[in-house]
Amino acid sequence: MHTVVNECAESGLTDALRGLVQEVYTTNLDRYEPDELGDTPRSFGFQCYENLKERAPRRAHHDVREHSDAHWRISGLHVATPGGVLTFEFAGARFVTMKVPYGQGRNPNWGGGVDWAHQDSQVRAAIAAENSEVLQYRTPAAGAASLFAHPGSPGTVQNFMLLWGGEAKTPLTAGWLAVPVLGERPFIAHERLWWDADRDAQVTQTPMPDRGPNFDERPAAALSMALKQRPQEGQA
Repeated sequence: MHTVVNECAESGLTDALRGLVQEVYTTNLDRYEPDELGDTPRSFGFQCYENLKERAPRRAHHDVREHSDAHWRISGLHVATPGGVLTFEFAGARFVTMKVPYGQGRNPNWGGGVDWAHQDSQVRAAIAAENSEVLQYRTPAAGAASLFAHPGSPGTVQNFMLLWGGEAKTPLTAGWLAVPVLGERPFIAHERLWWDADRDAQVTQTPMPDRGPNFDERPAAALSMALKQRPQEGQA
């Protein structure tokens, strides 16, 4: 676990993900208006995750919609969204992302709260099942021991989960690397990747490429009543 955490840090993956999470979370927290606009914790979390899912591949693939200074330059990193889940493949391992529920802030409920068998995401459920098969282990309930010993020698885990969350009132975020498995508890191990301090919360928004004026800033077009001649059938 420590080796994987170190590889994420040394390669720049941790800093890359942290920077994007901070930017996305700060932007959405700033525009979160439950009283005026009817926003909900569910809509807030969905918007954050969708933004992250859309923008991470852009930065990894050096898309012109992301400023060049924000492009990720991590050798061997592959970014995809199978099943609508942001996923990284790096150094022989797979990292699936997940946002901590809004109400838990930066204190995930490691002992429960997630039942992989009833998760909407088949991708997350599949890696939990694969890890349990590799480790030959299912987590017992808190305070309980396993009922049966698992035969054989556990293999090497290659599926991890990158979790992140943020405070409800301030743009402070945190991230963790965890190993999901089946059983009464959703994770068998976890380790922190980052934890924002107050001074880290001053996020500088990455400038976006210039796309010209906003719609409401453009000069009004003059109306024209001339009808365009309809092309004859068979013509473009």
